[in-house]
Amino acid sequence: MDDVALVLDGHSRAAVEVVQALGRLGVRVDVGVEAEECAAFHSKYAHRKLRQPSPASPDEFARWLRARHEERSYTLIVAATESSLLSLRALPPDDPLRVKAVLPSNEALDAALNKQTTWELARRLGVRVPDSVLIERLEAVPQVDSYPVILKPVSSKVIIDGRLVTLAPAVVRDDRERLSYLKRWLSHVAVQQQSYVYGHGVGVEFLYDRGRKVWHFAHERIHEYPLTGGGSTYRRSLWPAPQLLHASEQVLNALAWHGVAMLEFKAEPDGGYCLMEINPRLWGSLALTIDAGVNFPLGVLRLACGMPPLPQPAYRRSYYTRYLPDDLVWLRENMRAEHGDALLLTRSRLMSVLEYCRPLIGRESWDHFDVRDLGVTRVLIRKIVSDHAGLLRAKAGAWMLARKARRRHRVIVSRSGPPVNSLLFLCHGNVCRSPFAEQWAKRKLPEVRIASAGFHERGDRSPPGDILAVAASMGVSLSHSRSKRVTRALIDAADLILVMDMQNYASLAREFPQALDRTTLLGFFASEALANITDPYQSAEEEIRRVFAQISVAVDGLSAWMERKRSPTGARTPYAGVSS
Repeated sequence: MDDVALVLDGHSRAAVEVVQALGRLGVRVDVGVEAEECAAFHSKYAHRKLRQPSPASPDEFARWLRARHEERSYTLIVAATESSLLSLRALPPDDPLRVKAVLPSNEALDAALNKQTTWELARRLGVRVPDSVLIERLEAVPQVDSYPVILKPVSSKVIIDGRLVTLAPAVVRDDRERLSYLKRWLSHVAVQQQSYVYGHGVGVEFLYDRGRKVWHFAHERIHEYPLTGGGSTYRRSLWPAPQLLHASEQVLNALAWHGVAMLEFKAEPDGGYCLMEINPRLWGSLALTIDAGVNFPLGVLRLACGMPPLPQPAYRRSYYTRYLPDDLVWLRENMRAEHGDALLLTRSRLMSVLEYCRPLIGRESWDHFDVRDLGVTRVLIRKIVSDHAGLLRAKAGAWMLARKARRRHRVIVSRSGPPVNSLLFLCHGNVCRSPFAEQWAKRKLPEVRIASAGFHERGDRSPPGDILAVAASMGVSLSHSRSKRVTRALIDAADLILVMDMQNYASLAREFPQALDRTTLLGFFASEALANITDPYQSAEEEIRRVFAQISVAVDGLSAWMERKRSPTGARTPYAGVSS
């Protein structure tokens, strides 16, 4: 076969699968990527490795693409992510480069890429969709009857400060969290607010030839990461229910679709299916369709060549594929997660481990692992080893740092010397924990100089409203508090520095290592010693109150120790806040 293909966005999982699938067919494949390195570059099927320009500059991207096409006369161009898809969309409909990319009309593409247009189309066709309201201005934010809700930017890709940025949907649980997202997003893009749909993800994949369905495939997501919902790290092929297939075809037929698309649904507890969005390109779980028997890259290649499409292939049902690097992360998070939380898509811990036996019975394969293309396999194995070795090193380092912190605390509280006349409380943002500790300590220790600061780069921020309210209910006013970044002058002025958690302790160790002999964790002064007083930022009221109660108890313990230290016999009185 003399065909030459260009696969863009080689960093993506779909791109790796396309390179391998086309390479096995004898197609010469060029791979483009913005970064210096990607897994697809290590495939034996990657003939040329190209540095593609940013899709944020469509004109530069088009010039680069035309130059490469003049050199190679590509048969097929594959946009493996939405970024390059948007650049190809900017080309005229009859442009040869766009024709070789096998794309639908601009109207159809825009309907798929804009979540509001997709929602309106599905609603008009009678396809089930979540209840939704469009928010375009911060001044017109509607009320929410009950949480959680989903916030979805109507466009996943927006240009911010000259860069093409991805905005992913978010599950929000309260007004404060919702407002935080809307403030960040609405200056760039309108946002859908949708009712939360409980259920697991189902995808239906299609190949269309100028408005006529050629192939279909379906799968369900077994593991989604993050646990609140996202891309699949483990999935299973299935034959789509008739109503699912009918709803999908209604939408794509109405758009006179051409090329590939995946429609994403939620399978609801009542047996119905709710359309979430359209993915108008090859998908991250492409490995499953290929390994189960539907080679979509081959189908697209035939359309690009003007060859008649092959009949619908038979495919293996209840076949599984796994993207191992991310699925190992999913496994770790699933082990730690609160399985009673209805918003987390958790699975049985035991079953999640036993599922790793499926390759032994021939019902599972792993994305990109191919004995005919061991270069990619080696890259994945190195990534897994590196990620987990890094995690183990980080855990070991954290354990050693915590051990040193406890040892230093015992030295600090037991040594003799002058009384402590100045305190500095530190946390990350200096809008929640450290200002509350500062004000509580000022009431207990009026004769001591007390300050607070944080490691966050931006200063002059006020505490959030819920933090102010809970603090006020406990008799502490933070209304005049403004955050500030910790400086050497603040460090040098403090006789004793108190941090809230081990992350703060590590930050101080990096920036001001000379201050560690005057630093300890505030929680060590509590009646039941705590290494970490967690950050209550963007937490529920009960959690904020719990954290502030921990701080007040710890400051009371600190005050009692300082009073003993000031007493004539205090320097000889050991303090047992942290045990060995």
